Amino acid sequence: MKCTLNTFAKLLAAATLSCSAIAQTTIQDIQGSWLGAMAIPDGPTLNIGIEVFQKADGSWGGNVASLDQGVRYMPVATVAVEANTFHLQLAGAPITVVGEVSADQQHISADFNQGSSAFELELDKVPALPEVERPQTPSHSEDYLNQAVRYHNVQDDVWLSGTMTLPQGSAKHPAIMLIAGSGPNHRDSYFGGHRPFAVIADYLTRQGYIVLRSDKRGIYKSSGDFQTATLADFVADAEAALQFLTAHPRVDADNIILLGHSEGSLVSVMAASAQPVQGIISLAGPGMSVLDILLLQDQTEPAAKGATQAETDILLGFSQRFYQMILATPSGEARKQKALAMYEGLAGTEAEVVGRWVNTNSGTLSIGAAESDSLYELLQQNPLPYWQQFTGEALILNGSKDSQVPAEPNVAGIVAAINPAQAHVESEIISGLNHMFQTAETGANDEYASIEQTISPAVLSKISQWLAARF
Repeated sequence: MKCTLNTFAKLLAAATLSCSAIAQTTIQDIQGSWLGAMAIPDGPTLNIGIEVFQKADGSWGGNVASLDQGVRYMPVATVAVEANTFHLQLAGAPITVVGEVSADQQHISADFNQGSSAFELELDKVPALPEVERPQTPSHSEDYLNQAVRYHNVQDDVWLSGTMTLPQGSAKHPAIMLIAGSGPNHRDSYFGGHRPFAVIADYLTRQGYIVLRSDKRGIYKSSGDFQTATLADFVADAEAALQFLTAHPRVDADNIILLGHSEGSLVSVMAASAQPVQGIISLAGPGMSVLDILLLQDQTEPAAKGATQAETDILLGFSQRFYQMILATPSGEARKQKALAMYEGLAGTEAEVVGRWVNTNSGTLSIGAAESDSLYELLQQNPLPYWQQFTGEALILNGSKDSQVPAEPNVAGIVAAINPAQAHVESEIISGLNHMFQTAETGANDEYASIEQTISPAVLSKISQWLAARF
């Protein structure tokens, strides 16, 4: 009998080992946050963070952060685990993270692959990725409700993920939807450790408003594809947000306000033309055609960084040719080839000036932007006809040191377009503030992350006073 029992025990142990051997790590097993250090040969060591989560449509998604560079929410195309191997592909870039998951699912020995280069990245499971500490970033508060929400853009079958903050209780309140500017924006409109939309939401919810802020399509927990999205897609997503707010039992559907920053101002007034709202708050919004504002921006941004008048005149000539080429070329691939030829054909002083002040890898004068259908469509837009149709209350704010959407011509453009017989407008250019409404020295965009202030208290107070007087 003893021999039989021993034999059975050995068989049981073997079966247990066999089951362990074939157990496979799943994507559910590694959801959460991962952190590691990546050494660049002859360069710095970068702290890289990865997050794995379910998106608003139920699919699995991810996020990559280069924490030392202040980059937090890089768009991810796919994330998966197969045969204990983790695989993440960034969207719109030849970058992958591939590695083996440890048996205890607490470590991933990975390579960060960028083009033909590979860098070792040892990732450890952590409770959360570290944050850059900014004085105004709100902490968790018991003073109001903080809810994760999702809503459906039925037109495109895109699920948007967001955060809704609500005053305590069950009463109805006016609601404000925050709409971010251009780029792959997270719900907090994150940049360089700053979370301005989280600051605004915290401030206004304490004033008695319901505030909704959401990830752009294809970013963080929202489904869809950011890389192929156009302005019309973002407008449709804003309309879906308005439908969600209108149907919400805590929202006073007769008092819904859109707050749009930069391009978000244009999205706001376009969405309001399809689904009326009671108010719009435009923060650094365009008040001229997109083509005209980009031509102006391509001069004011370099000027804020030290470019001379002679140099900005040269940049204006190049920008005019570049954007006219885009407008005249419907094909994205053809635009890309023409843009490459334009840069290769530069010579003399123009080549020197463009080389000094233009980034061909990012921005509206980049090769990628030339290929993008989003920029092709955006260049054809003009916010003024939409402002001419607007009915309701409007607050137009800008900063005097804004180098991206220069204050005077853009504020004046919106104010002049609004019909006083059908809408009421109040406007102000606030002294000393940049495009992000921070108190600034130069207003240049490379200054944003170095400023500790996230958003000027004067702006928050102005918005609050205007809302209180009307809603």
